[in-house]
Amino acid sequence: MGRRIEQNRTISNDRVRKIRKQKSKILIAAEGKNKTEKTYFSNFEDGKKTYNITYAKGNNTDPLKLVKMLVKEIKKMELDLQDGDVAYCIFDTDIDPDKNKIIDEAIQLAKKNNIKIITSSPCVELWFLLHYGYTTANMSSEEVIKRLKKFYPKYEKNVNIYPDIIENLDKAIERAKKLEKYQLDNNRRIGTVEANPNTEIYKIVEYLIKKG
Repeated sequence: MGRRIEQNRTISNDRVRKIRKQKSKILIAAEGKNKTEKTYFSNFEDGKKTYNITYAKGNNTDPLKLVKMLVKEIKKMELDLQDGDVAYCIFDTDIDPDKNKIIDEAIQLAKKNNIKIITSSPCVELWFLLHYGYTTANMSSEEVIKRLKKFYPKYEKNVNIYPDIIENLDKAIERAKKLEKYQLDNNRRIGTVEANPNTEIYKIVEYLIKKG
């Protein structure tokens, strides 16, 4: 009897370890204090999900420094990017052409470390704006936010906009893909200042939805 109980406990513990291992870790790093991104992606967190989302600490606004910081966080957290874990580095391109060189260096370093780069041109608020409509207008960050506030007057960096726009999520994904194709068809490289407007946030959203 004692041996059977011990065996059952061993099997049970193995199953628990297996379940824990199946929960992949998703590490997200964004510019500044992560307020906008963390507020948005917190809506995808749930104890029942097959993943856990963690946000890298730091206030870097330089894309290259952001990637370097993320590399350290990956090692610290012991993420296995070859076996289910994922690391995302999110940043805005803004509108200064001088930023392209730093972005290129950040992208190259990210590739070497299996980090997925997610850019928004000029800013992440474009992703929210696409929930309301499609546009190919070249804009500054201020102009994007101004347009967004016409549809969502109470928008601020710390406001959780997700519950109010989720019904248009599928349309936003469709518009983001259409916009990406538009930029590529016009020979503009995604992730550069010139590919304005464009946002790759949809890639994380689709991954989280599929991951479930």
